[in-house]
Amino acid sequence: MKLDFMLTTPRLYLRPYKIADVDDNLAAVLESQPDLSPWVEWCHDGYDQQDAHAWLSASQMNWKIDNGYELAIFTRRDGTFLGTVCLNNLSQLTNSAELGYWIRSSCHRQGYATEAIVALARFAFDTLALTRLEIVVHITNTPSQKTAERTGALFESLSRNRIYTHGKACDGMVYALIPQDLAPKRHRIG
Repeated sequence: MKLDFMLTTPRLYLRPYKIADVDDNLAAVLESQPDLSPWVEWCHDGYDQQDAHAWLSASQMNWKIDNGYELAIFTRRDGTFLGTVCLNNLSQLTNSAELGYWIRSSCHRQGYATEAIVALARFAFDTLALTRLEIVVHITNTPSQKTAERTGALFESLSRNRIYTHGKACDGMVYALIPQDLAPKRHRIG
């Protein structure tokens, strides 16, 4: 897929990472390290510009070979970098993918993650023709669980040893979105 791709929502624009985003990404990761590091191994003490550059380069390659789709999230108002939403672990066998996300700590609780997830899910269903997206969350990561629920994703299971991070297997809560979950809600009359 082309790297000049963009999704927009009322408050956000989402696009593939560019190498020019390395400083914004690094600043957001460092700001958010206490919130991210318990859940993701890549956000470690000592995360630096070299780590950010390597991740952005890998992200661009994933787009080019259709192996994954990481999108940087920015505000439309002033272009503030907010975080990432991504599709990974794409499976042709199940016509599905995993959906992940993080928002910089200073921008939590403003609905940005929910807005970005819904936009990426629509892309996954409408453009990639996927039929299922899974959001897998650590059992103690309550904020991410609430975000998954706000998108309309349904909790399906507690999966043993579903997440492998920091050198150990952990249980994961599996939420799923299917195309019908994003259908416009009809209001009942009467």
